[in-house]
Amino acid sequence: MADSKPMAALFPSPPPFYQHFTRQNLSRLRQLRREAGALDTTSDMPSEDKKDIDVLALPPELRYLVPPSPPSVSKLNIFGAEVDLEASGPSLNTFDIEQLYPDTESARLNPQSQLLAMSRSLLTTFLSLTGVLANDPEAQEPQLKHLQTLMYNMHDLINQYRPHQARESLIMMMEERVERMKAEVTRIDESKAKVRKLLHGLADGELGYSVDSMTSSESKKDLEEARRKSRQRAAWKALEAQMG
Repeated sequence: MADSKPMAALFPSPPPFYQHFTRQNLSRLRQLRREAGALDTTSDMPSEDKKDIDVLALPPELRYLVPPSPPSVSKLNIFGAEVDLEASGPSLNTFDIEQLYPDTESARLNPQSQLLAMSRSLLTTFLSLTGVLANDPEAQEPQLKHLQTLMYNMHDLINQYRPHQARESLIMMMEERVERMKAEVTRIDESKAKVRKLLHGLADGELGYSVDSMTSSESKKDLEEARRKSRQRAAWKALEAQMG
């Protein structure tokens, strides 16, 4: 039977230069930047106003720790397609589609009224289309075109509303996190109050303890040891009762 080949890795190995990202190398790079005057004195981070250290002047193991500068051109070739980073998103006018809603900031931030109006117009146009199809199917082109225009406008208005929706979703997530943290702080305060009450009870001697009868021959050391163990047992019982 032929020897079976070892199974290849399911995922490719990381690039070898990841081994250079160590605390020692980061400290060396920070020291070299400090000596070159490329660090911000307040944050100990690379200053945006000053030129960063020359990458070619660094040792090979430190060159990978310096991130590349941002691209100087806005147009990039990604997977064979040219992408302009500074270009604005496509609009309805780009595709020669009539814009039915006003091009104002209020319409983009509060599109409810515009979407409601277009939804009503969409239903009315659809009912008109059904009547045209029943009477003269060949005259359906204007209604179909108007339906497409309404749908394009509704989708475009919804897409423009997405940044506002993302901000509101982030606000809700942060509010939920704050509420969870407040609830956790409340539980910690309650536990702290229980422990403080328990400690006050131990200090005031409210828990009490019982010591077994001892003969006169037992030493004072044995008596203190018995009292200590009795206090410990009483403290554990009280702690279990308080913490449940």
